[in-house]
Amino acid sequence: MAEEKEITGRIILVQEERFRIVDNRGRSFLFDLSHRAPVTNQDLINWSKAKTWLVVEYEGEPEMESGIAHSVKAV
Repeated sequence: MAEEKEITGRIILVQEERFRIVDNRGRSFLFDLSHRAPVTNQDLINWSKAKTWLVVEYEGEPEMESGIAHSVKAV
């Protein structure tokens, strides 16, 4: 597996297994949720509605097919 990176922010959009997160600087990042991630699409929707701050561990590059979120956890 490639080196994992981390970002903190809030989800502003969920579409199937993809979601967009915005960090505290206003930058947005699009990710695909890994099939192995211990969260569901409904978790993403609930966090988005609640405007919950999250930590996303990912590999690859956001906005590209390689941007895969492996872990999403509430802060």
